Amino acid sequence: MMLALGLLGGCGQPQRDAVLTVTVTPGPFEHRIDARGQLEPATAVSVSVPSSLRGPQSLSWVADNFTPVTQGQVVARLDASRQQLDARMAQFEIDKLVIDGLLQQGKDGNLLDEIDTGQVVTRRERELAERFFSDDPRVYSRIEVIDNMRNKGYLDAKLGYLEWDLGEQSHRSAAEQQLIELKQRGHKAKVDRAQGNLKKMEVVAPADGLFVLSSGFRGRPVVSGDTVWSGMSIGQIPDLSRMEARMYVLESEAAGLAVGQSVKLYLDAYPQRMIQGTITQVDTLAKPREDNSPVNYFGFTVALAHTDTEVMFPGRELTGQVEVERQKQVISVPNQSLYQKDGRRWVYLQQGDRFVERTVTTGARSVNRTVIVDGLGDGDAIALVKPREVRQ
Repeated sequence: MMLALGLLGGCGQPQRDAVLTVTVTPGPFEHRIDARGQLEPATAVSVSVPSSLRGPQSLSWVADNFTPVTQGQVVARLDASRQQLDARMAQFEIDKLVIDGLLQQGKDGNLLDEIDTGQVVTRRERELAERFFSDDPRVYSRIEVIDNMRNKGYLDAKLGYLEWDLGEQSHRSAAEQQLIELKQRGHKAKVDRAQGNLKKMEVVAPADGLFVLSSGFRGRPVVSGDTVWSGMSIGQIPDLSRMEARMYVLESEAAGLAVGQSVKLYLDAYPQRMIQGTITQVDTLAKPREDNSPVNYFGFTVALAHTDTEVMFPGRELTGQVEVERQKQVISVPNQSLYQKDGRRWVYLQQGDRFVERTVTTGARSVNRTVIVDGLGDGDAIALVKPREVRQ
């Protein structure tokens, strides 16, 4: 669309009252979205922390990005100090419980000996009481006979109690030892788990290829010192024969972005080489690309028409241009000249030396222009800013 810019001012008016205008004529309308991103493999074998590990782990070493590796080669090591400490602490608890068990055995033995001694003494007293017991009134008074009978009954009851206490103490001793053994089993399981984890502190490549680091929580590749978890991917071995592009566009500029649209891509390292692609997936939510950043981006994936393995590697930066819409010979106006309220849209049309509101019907819209379907014709002049006399 061809534009003719001009200044309209009344005779004798100061220059500050002049209104910047634009004359509209039919022309091509293009809506393109600029994006940035990087190459990623379309398929890859994941290199992950062993899934059998339990709890958070610290990454003590990891191979450099884009390192050629062979299957079984160590590409990362986890910090074993935590597992070693866990094993030592659990073994310490086991050793302490062994001592507790021995002390409990000694304590229980003393109690059983006391009960056994009490039984021996009581039986002897019972025998003496039986031997010298007599109910002959010529030998003992009636009161003494009654006291002797009571003494025999007391000794019989005491023997019964000591027999019961011996059994109960035996049960208590066995229960105490079972409890100590149960605690030992729990700590033994911790020792076995820690020792098992110690055997899995090395992460190996599952296949031959190029080792590419995965992005961590902050959007950067994982590095030594990062905390990792069971099953977490720390890298991948990609299929270099087929790449795709992961692109990002500002949330405010993503209007019209959709699956199936054509994209032209250019590697930063080889800007003269154009790569054709098609959008295959668009994120449903815009998200920041950096921590504590208020700027949101929509991410989308682009399938590439071809992959040049000599220059196209994972992680290489590129720019892209998405072709959202293209129309021929339509009238479009700058977005700044278009006003709207309550669903109505209008422009300020120049008529002589004055401006009037003209209701328009809009069509496609780009970042800076909007197609006018009805309401304007070839040669109409509109104001780029709201004229002063209309404001009043």
